Amino acid sequence: MNKERQWIQSLQNGDTVILDKIYLQYKGGFLEFAKRYPIDPDMVLDIYHDSVIALYENIVQGKLNGLKSSIKTYLYAIGKFKIFAYLKSPKQEVLSDKELMEQINLFEIDTAEERLKLLQRAYLQLGPKCQQMLHLFYYKGLKLEDIQREMSYESKDTVKSQKSRCLKQLKEIIRTNGKG
Repeated sequence: MNKERQWIQSLQNGDTVILDKIYLQYKGGFLEFAKRYPIDPDMVLDIYHDSVIALYENIVQGKLNGLKSSIKTYLYAIGKFKIFAYLKSPKQEVLSDKELMEQINLFEIDTAEERLKLLQRAYLQLGPKCQQMLHLFYYKGLKLEDIQREMSYESKDTVKSQKSRCLKQLKEIIRTNGKG
């Protein structure tokens, strides 16, 4: 079984550490790729986040079990379509996932936007320390050692366990809010 097939299987089994790995591994390349388009860097980062969420959703739903390309190619394809949708939209906003799905008819991403909004609302309900922790790790892509220094933790293990608690808290908020 190749590495990417193992990643897909691990994500389907709930191992979100692999998602972190995918996110960080392809982030720099995607941001570099997107520089050829006239888009604000913050919007490019938003598009990348949306693309990773869509990738994850498709993996969890079993839609990539027969994936013929690499995960990187698939992720970049999602991002590329989102970039094109953004550039074509008159308001310069990313098209809703439902509209994008109708245009490209390759990926089912219709729930990704809802999940992203739910995630954003849940994130805002976290305490400031957890928000900072998750922001530094997922958005800025800092390593645990860098977060340790930035947030003045005593050890990398403390950072790791705090990050785990923050993620658990975030998931619980999402679970609670998602039912209502």
